[in-house]
Amino acid sequence: MAMSMPRVRICANACITRLERGEPDVIVILDSYPLAEDDRNLVLAEIYSKRPDLAADPVPEQPKDQV
Repeated sequence: MAMSMPRVRICANACITRLERGEPDVIVILDSYPLAEDDRNLVLAEIYSKRPDLAADPVPEQPKDQV
């Protein structure tokens, strides 16, 4: 069963607070919570809706020839 939207917002706000306090990566923060995949996606969408600047800064990929 998916989390309620108030719980999704609480979790998203907690993640944003942790980012603002210096933790480096939203994905690492999300991984620290025991969320089902559907809930994780809802929380991530809520984070990106509140902080679109986080979605605009993806992790750079390494070129295939340097792997």
